[in-house]
Amino acid sequence: MHFDRFNIVASRFNLFFNGSLRIAGIGLLLLIITMSSAMSQERVKPSKSYLAGEVIEAPLYGIRLTLPEHWNGFLTRSTEIFTLNSDTTGDTSIMIFPSEESLQDIETRWRGKVEFSPGIVLIPESTPQITGGKLTSAFTLSGNENQQGYAFASCGDFGFCYTAFLMVGASRAEYYGDVLNKLAANINFFQPTITEYYGDYEWPQELKGKYMVTYERGAGSNKQNHLWLCEDGTFKSQIKRKGGLKGSTGDYKGKLTGTYTIEGTGATGRIQLDFEKLTPLQLPLEIKDEVIYMNGLRYSISGHDQCK
Repeated sequence: MHFDRFNIVASRFNLFFNGSLRIAGIGLLLLIITMSSAMSQERVKPSKSYLAGEVIEAPLYGIRLTLPEHWNGFLTRSTEIFTLNSDTTGDTSIMIFPSEESLQDIETRWRGKVEFSPGIVLIPESTPQITGGKLTSAFTLSGNENQQGYAFASCGDFGFCYTAFLMVGASRAEYYGDVLNKLAANINFFQPTITEYYGDYEWPQELKGKYMVTYERGAGSNKQNHLWLCEDGTFKSQIKRKGGLKGSTGDYKGKLTGTYTIEGTGATGRIQLDFEKLTPLQLPLEIKDEVIYMNGLRYSISGHDQCK
């Protein structure tokens, strides 16, 4: 998640309780998720479901979450909030995000009314208290007597905290009072390993073997650029848009083949295309708000079977 900048374990997002809950696109998508079974890693993808036992890390904030038994999670598109949903009840969820505030500052904010969303206010049922380095509180939602909730916050040794909110149907709320405390056993803090968004983005790993396509609709025609990158270092391309690969030249249009090399770690990188019959090209790569750009054009990325 970039949780309140949680590389979540959700995406990039910053939560400030200045009397209200404000979500800014900070990016939980820096999160790296590790499959506990195979120990493979991938960046968290919006709307994809993650299951119990999977481990999500936020290297920018030094927060690690193991999804607990009977819970699944996903990163909400656009809002970048990482949400856990119960497998056993349909109306129980937990929202998790990081914070740079101290536990005492969070406690002060929770003692007042917190606007959760326009017209919805979290009203503490009991006085928020810090006990054993953990901040807890129960709350109700204004305008929604059918929902109740619990809040939990904890901080590590490296300047970051996390906050979790549990929402549940009022008729079952009493059975969920200790869930967030138990969830804390699944969340650990560690020394942050990166200092900027996409600081650990490995371009060769992310694009090798992928299909890249950009789409443009013009007056009376549709134009697409297709690039199939194969695991063995070869590529196939089909370029319909003039200048799709370089400037305004039309030399690189049509069906082409060759080999490729990708370099770079971080928000920018580059790809070199060595064509069989044309001059090689070096094209800039950039990732911004989880969107890939090559040579300034936005591309969609997916798997493919064109190399078989």
